[in-house]
Amino acid sequence: MSTESKLITTLALVAVVVFAVALALRTPPSTNAPLQTAQEVQSVSEPEKASTTNFSATAPAPQGGTLAILKDVGEAVYDHFGLTQKDFSAIKEAGFDVIEGNFDICAGREDVQYFLDSARDAGLKVILNAGAGEAEWGYTCDDNFIPGQKPVWQSEKVKQWVAAWKGHPALYAWDTSNEDGGVFPFGTGGIQPDPQWETKFALSAAQLGQAYLDVKSVDLAHPVMIRMNGWYFYDYADDFFRPGNSFANNVADIVMVNAYSNVDEYFPDFVSTVMLRATRSIYAIDPKVVFIPSLGVWEEPPIWVKPTTAHLINDYTQALKTENLIGVAFFKYGAKEGDGWYLPDSARGDATLWRTIRTLIQSRR
Repeated sequence: MSTESKLITTLALVAVVVFAVALALRTPPSTNAPLQTAQEVQSVSEPEKASTTNFSATAPAPQGGTLAILKDVGEAVYDHFGLTQKDFSAIKEAGFDVIEGNFDICAGREDVQYFLDSARDAGLKVILNAGAGEAEWGYTCDDNFIPGQKPVWQSEKVKQWVAAWKGHPALYAWDTSNEDGGVFPFGTGGIQPDPQWETKFALSAAQLGQAYLDVKSVDLAHPVMIRMNGWYFYDYADDFFRPGNSFANNVADIVMVNAYSNVDEYFPDFVSTVMLRATRSIYAIDPKVVFIPSLGVWEEPPIWVKPTTAHLINDYTQALKTENLIGVAFFKYGAKEGDGWYLPDSARGDATLWRTIRTLIQSRR
């Protein structure tokens, strides 16, 4: 048996022994319910999980019950986001159920149609941006930002976007926030980072709530998701919902926690600590949400390093223990064009990690 075959066999055996609770998505709550912020909830160090939850599926769960999700599929700067039909087919063959693109409402209609149609043809569902991008908050599509410009919700533009795509059969959910706008121009991941971005530019719970209500006013058939930064749950023992990590009642149906452990110094307890604190503190505010841990499978020196196979297996094993888990996500895929990270490519990504992910996912089926 070759070394590669031994590796894959070992990974399969490790993954098979991991168990997870699989729950389907809930029916969205009434959009007339009032917002309840973190400050309005009594602080507890270890909030307990809600005792009863009733969920109804908005998309079929795979055999085994846990969705496999792939993020940042494609790059916005290229025609068709730098993707071919072979990419969608390869993603499906690897065992993925849901993908999320790397584009916002600035994307051309033809490209969005291609993305959704290609996903449908491959048997994939799509999480579509409706607030996670900077354009939905008033920033221009050409990076010509006004210095100090604060995010302002573009209600009518987003409603038009949601109305345009809500009927596509590939649609799975809407994504209204990525780490409170930390990837906007003046956030830590922006092109002009401001050291005080959290207090000056981060999205508030009220803004997230308005985005949720607006999307739901146009489309009640699909859930709304937000992405939260896992490091806020790891670096603090409590008081997690500070500027830069806002949360409130009725801002999301799904919370995806970006539990990226692939920093220069690997933290073996990172995913388990983050997801335990995230689920229990969020349940103290809104016990109706369901969760998706997102694992880091990319490199971006000097901060983000490529995870080892052992790290990835450990993170995945921990992720599957998340309460009210509906899926596990991996970031990121990239695009065939350009010279950036492209996961399946042994030159620009890591083919061994891609095969590892395939084995982990397929061992769950």
